[in-house]
Amino acid sequence: MIFLIKVLQFKYWIIFSAPPGIALALMRFGGWIIYSIARMTSFKKTVARNVETLFPQSNGLEIADKLLKTVSYSIFELLCQPYFKAEHFKRLFAWEGMENLNRALEHKKGVLLLTLHAGNYELIPAAVGNLGYKMNSILRSTDDPIFKILNESRRHQNVNIINVSEQDMYRETIQLLGKNELVGTLADTGALEGRHVMLNFLGKEVPAATGWLTLAQRAETMVVPVLTRKEGGKNVITLYEPFSVTKDTREPAMQKAHRIFEDFVRQHPDQWGIFLNSYEVKRMVEGK
Repeated sequence: MIFLIKVLQFKYWIIFSAPPGIALALMRFGGWIIYSIARMTSFKKTVARNVETLFPQSNGLEIADKLLKTVSYSIFELLCQPYFKAEHFKRLFAWEGMENLNRALEHKKGVLLLTLHAGNYELIPAAVGNLGYKMNSILRSTDDPIFKILNESRRHQNVNIINVSEQDMYRETIQLLGKNELVGTLADTGALEGRHVMLNFLGKEVPAATGWLTLAQRAETMVVPVLTRKEGGKNVITLYEPFSVTKDTREPAMQKAHRIFEDFVRQHPDQWGIFLNSYEVKRMVEGK
């Protein structure tokens, strides 16, 4: 697997020497091949069952097919990310609500970008970094060789990685936010491994992590929910209105983020990567 990824990355280093339009077309062709294979496997039915667990009246197979396409293209985008130049970013991304991010930064306490495993969420940090912002990403990474390769891509555009397996995440993040930098984190996994509350999400009582609330409160930073979805060849990144978290506004802040995320998943179930993971779907439904 590691060797194959290395070969693919070397191949795309050659391809990205070509004009941007040709390079991106060849990149998407690689994604289309993976998608064409994945949609013929039994995994598609597994994803469909996961979808129907939370959306019983939906066409699970249709949504699963679209999700597999999104993920297949996203994989190749992440592998090729180290070779993206300004013109590639311009062709691959569209932005909505950028004024919300700039308004949040006016508070001079940094911004916590809160997102889901939706669309090609992996590209958000580099896309933001390409615009000139100082970007940091919170993630859990091990010494697995695959993580090392992926982290090379994740660091593109000088994105700093905060590895919770090796660093004091709270201390590191608070320091970076104090410098008015951006820190990105995911909100839809790991709830049961730390402090959480139960929320009604898509008609189910599910555990929701509260660590981001505590972080935002301690750092006195602004929170900006951010979500990305695939529309044709574009990754559309939407930045929502900023809000703060205080001791008295923790619950309203949680509800605000909850509404944004729930509305997104209802409108774009084919973009939510959690449906690929039967274990996470089961934990969400069972709350344990």
